[in-house]
Amino acid sequence: MKRLIKYAKKTTIPITMRTYNKELEIIASDILYQNASEDGSEKPNYSNRDFMNTILIFQTALMDKLYDNQDYDNMDFANRCEMATQCGLDLRKFIHTYTGLDTHNLDDFL
Repeated sequence: MKRLIKYAKKTTIPITMRTYNKELEIIASDILYQNASEDGSEKPNYSNRDFMNTILIFQTALMDKLYDNQDYDNMDFANRCEMATQCGLDLRKFIHTYTGLDTHNLDDFL
């Protein structure tokens, strides 16, 4: 962990991340419409790969909000890393508990 922190402090490559806000709005609205229109007798039948794609989107948004929270608390870098790692581990456990899928076993999602 200390090596990672040292490396992160030395690197200053600017990265501009896209939010995909327009695309996400369209997808979310369509899913809400479908859910409101259904009687509960059908499910979307996502493949494991589709599910992993949604996890990546959710985790990116979650980390964005985690960062905002850490900024608000003026958290130091080491604690930020520790908290982000724990958040990822908690998410992994949650997903495994309710789906039986292990997000660290990429063969499950290919």
